[in-house]
Amino acid sequence: MADDRGPVLQAVLIAGLVLCVVSTSLRFYTMGVLLKRFYLEDWLAVVALVLYIVYTAVALLGVHYGVGKHLEDVDPWVRSTAMMWRWIGTYMYIVITALLKVVIGLFLLRICSRHRWQRITLWVLMGIVTVYNLFFIFLAIFACRPVDYQWTGYKPIPTEGTCNNSLLGTIPIYVATFLNVLADWILPLLPASLVWKTKMETRKKISVCAVMALGSIASIASIVRIPYAYSVIDNPEYLYTFEPLATWSTVEIGLGLTASSLATLTPLFRKIKIFTGGSTHESVAEDGGSKSHQRQKSHDIPPFSFESKGRRPSAKADDDQDGRLLGSRGGSQVGSEE
Repeated sequence: MADDRGPVLQAVLIAGLVLCVVSTSLRFYTMGVLLKRFYLEDWLAVVALVLYIVYTAVALLGVHYGVGKHLEDVDPWVRSTAMMWRWIGTYMYIVITALLKVVIGLFLLRICSRHRWQRITLWVLMGIVTVYNLFFIFLAIFACRPVDYQWTGYKPIPTEGTCNNSLLGTIPIYVATFLNVLADWILPLLPASLVWKTKMETRKKISVCAVMALGSIASIASIVRIPYAYSVIDNPEYLYTFEPLATWSTVEIGLGLTASSLATLTPLFRKIKIFTGGSTHESVAEDGGSKSHQRQKSHDIPPFSFESKGRRPSAKADDDQDGRLLGSRGGSQVGSEE
């Protein structure tokens, strides 16, 4: 058969890799160079990028050996190799998904400190998602006994082994998807609810909430991939039917990593705006026949700043405030304990 879904998955993998490398590199520059404050979630984002690069390589190897093709188009002795890379990619997807929830959660903890219940909710949510994903990957690794029977069982002369019931292969996927979607929506809603109660301009509220909601975009891919969960179980076209699940899984973690990095780039965008003169206004005043040039700099209230009264901060104050909002956990956090 000429029908081959492999190139689609390949294109998605490469596009996702480019987005993640660019966005995470900009995050590294913003936090490490501009603000000189590189914190735990930033290091974890770098680790997630490294894992995503390995995941992309593994998935591309899977495509090379036959993922996305009909069985009759794949050499019978190569099918088990394609299945091996498919399963390794599945393990890595679970790890990256759990890691991204921690990255986003730790970032929000720095800007969502006004109420104790918000911090507790974030920690509980991160804990539940992390613990379940650890259980999920344990279940995935030991779905068959011996472990390598998950791919050696597809050889023309299969090795001996047994696997869990098919329900144990699909139900955990549905539960993990539900938890991931729930986390993707709760994580940004907590700080967004705080922003909406401030006296900030409506336009600015919308822009700040939009930045916080970037991480929720990945939940769309999580929902779309649900109908394809059946492809993890044995079926007559186990390589061909796996492609949609692999594609949407790649979109999910790619968007999640990209969005988590974009949310930290406010200081970089401000620097670019100042550099290009977007925030500088020159006025010429005439006094007693002489002309004097007066330069006035105006700066927007930084995203994640919930202050709407008082004089506008200077550029240095903006950078310091960004550092506090993105970095510290002490008395300089936004808001106060209640």
